[in-house]
Amino acid sequence: MLPGEVAPSHRHSQSALRFITNGEGAYSIVQGERIFMEEGDFLITPKNLWHGHGHVGEKPMIWMDALDIPTIYSIGGTFFEPYPDRIETPKRPDNFSELRYQGGMVRPVSDRYSQVAPLANYKWKGTKAAIEGLMNFEPDPYEGFAVEYINPSNGETANPTMGAWMQKLPKGFHTKAHRHTHSTIYQVHQGSGYTVINGVRFDWSKGDYFVVPNWAWHEHVAEADSYLFSVNDLPIMERFDLEQQQAFDANNGYQKVESEFKPVLV
Repeated sequence: MLPGEVAPSHRHSQSALRFITNGEGAYSIVQGERIFMEEGDFLITPKNLWHGHGHVGEKPMIWMDALDIPTIYSIGGTFFEPYPDRIETPKRPDNFSELRYQGGMVRPVSDRYSQVAPLANYKWKGTKAAIEGLMNFEPDPYEGFAVEYINPSNGETANPTMGAWMQKLPKGFHTKAHRHTHSTIYQVHQGSGYTVINGVRFDWSKGDYFVVPNWAWHEHVAEADSYLFSVNDLPIMERFDLEQQQAFDANNGYQKVESEFKPVLV
């Protein structure tokens, strides 16, 4: 998004999430709250919430969007509505939900009943601190040091139909291979390394994206300290009782690299 640009407010039946990859100075306005975004922040916009965007900074800003459009479209639930005005007028202080939920493991007693989006912006500094705390323990053999963004009012996934994770792979860490019925899209927030998917090596570095399709064997190798953001359809698979996982037992849990992916455009 360029400085001075505005994305008009609207709402739709698809849920959306955003991961900020570059820049600062832009905001999303969700249900009357302006949420200013910084690199590494994670934001949610569940279905049917009014939202728009503006940029009052000085440099371009880039973020990743993910929506559950294929699922909603396939079941005939697609709706879209523009806001009556170009951009919604703020009705709350800026960054209201972030200030209200800064306790992390606690919530306001008046919010003890489940809400769809009590926290709109998950700040990078909080996510990083949570992962650093997790590093006092043994890593998950398949995911390294990984956390999931959750709804603080009910402990479930931050977005009802899409899971979102952040994981750290320390330099030299090599995960075991496994596969599962949910699919995953990765964005390399920091670091470099490669992922082996069904025997094919995919090299990655900061800013790259890669996809692990459903039921594909995969393992990650970090050549530098790395942070991977990812979004998945695990919540949908679990709701339909379709989620399955399987460990790769051969070769001590590691695949044989049979080929290497070569991008057409570099």
